[in-house]
Amino acid sequence: MKIIRLFISVLLLNITLQLYAQQTMPDSFEDRWWIATFEDALPPLNLTFSAGLPRLYSPMQSEQEMTPSKWSFANDTLRLSFNKLDLRFTLIWNDSSETFRGSLRQGLMKSDVFFSLSDGMYRLNRPQTPSKPYPYYEEEFVVVRKKEGVTLTGTLTIPHGKGPFPAVVLVSGSGQQNRDEEIMLHKPFLVLADYLTRHGIAVLRYDDRGVGGSTGDYVNATTFDFADDAEAAFMKLRKDRRIDSRRIGILGHSEGAAIACIVASRNSKVSFAVMLGGQGCSGSEILLRQNELLYLGQGVPQSLVNVRLDCMREIFRVVDSVKEENYVEVFRNIIASKTVGLSDDECKQIGMRRSDAILWAQQMQMPWMKAFLKLDNKDYLCKVRCPLLAIGGTKDVQVPPGNIALIARYTKGKAVTYIMPGLNHLLQHCTTGLPNEYMLIEETMAPEVLTIISEWIGGL
Repeated sequence: MKIIRLFISVLLLNITLQLYAQQTMPDSFEDRWWIATFEDALPPLNLTFSAGLPRLYSPMQSEQEMTPSKWSFANDTLRLSFNKLDLRFTLIWNDSSETFRGSLRQGLMKSDVFFSLSDGMYRLNRPQTPSKPYPYYEEEFVVVRKKEGVTLTGTLTIPHGKGPFPAVVLVSGSGQQNRDEEIMLHKPFLVLADYLTRHGIAVLRYDDRGVGGSTGDYVNATTFDFADDAEAAFMKLRKDRRIDSRRIGILGHSEGAAIACIVASRNSKVSFAVMLGGQGCSGSEILLRQNELLYLGQGVPQSLVNVRLDCMREIFRVVDSVKEENYVEVFRNIIASKTVGLSDDECKQIGMRRSDAILWAQQMQMPWMKAFLKLDNKDYLCKVRCPLLAIGGTKDVQVPPGNIALIARYTKGKAVTYIMPGLNHLLQHCTTGLPNEYMLIEETMAPEVLTIISEWIGGL
């Protein structure tokens, strides 16, 4: 979903870890729930105990439980380790208040944490999420790419009635997303698929590599690998006799919008493309502008933000000319040279302490990041000949709305563009547009956006 990869990877992970240690928990813990909330934009966490085992949830992301790889409870101290997340909790039990207080540590990040009793898993209202039974057909859809070792599993929804129907393949944004593009208990792709199918358009949505029912190497994959996945799903769907092969396209959100553009630029069978919160420039430009807006939105002075941007530009410039084993040293030197005269607190505000060089090195070593920095979407927009619809929000701070004008400028085919007032990157009505609002907004996707997409595809 988000184009930038967050360092705090508690979010967007759908993982169950093996249990290496077991301890005896007090009977009073069984089937009870605790919640921790944070002031610094981290999502709430739920802790519960079932069958004598501690279980952690990040309910704004998913209802999937996370069980620790190691844990212990002794002398009123609960220790939880999630090795694959590099996440550790040390929590002190207070019997009189029935609370846990302590700290969590992930990588170099450390935060105080306080768990108080709750009635159950934290939930927010999501009124647009549809409920079964649906007034259309729903079936499992599988794409096997044997050579690449990838199996994509998804859901195909088809309207009742006589076909063939127009159809669209949905492609999610960056990060490992399930077929509903689930984030903070919002399910944008489920809401979109439901709306379109009710209006006569078949929809295929699928789990990304390594998520849900899909397999394949996600860690070493790039945007171009994901584009190949999307194209394989598109080509298989074209063969379905219930689908009108002359009216089948690709809709992508965020990075998925770039993927829709890449596939449409090279595959003449793509009848149309839809870009939601999509880019019209290079990945490096997106990350720079995104960082500027996010930090300014959090109240960081422009002068400090400019220092962060200078560091980022220099890191982006040298990343291909430096050996990976030298990244930390080189990045430390860049940070030191750019932050002369700044206090430790000022460096911390912009994530540019010397110790942050380790995090930057981890990011820059990712194959996805290296490819994304160089990906310039105008190189593909100029080759798109099919009808294209691009929608962005005026309060999008992740892919700023100026990209919509760039998309219109570089597309050679027929492009219809909308910059929607007051909408964020998820195309929700919002106040600031910052990501820490996403979980608190009940709306999953603005109704007017759903209408525009449906009517545009239906009118082709």
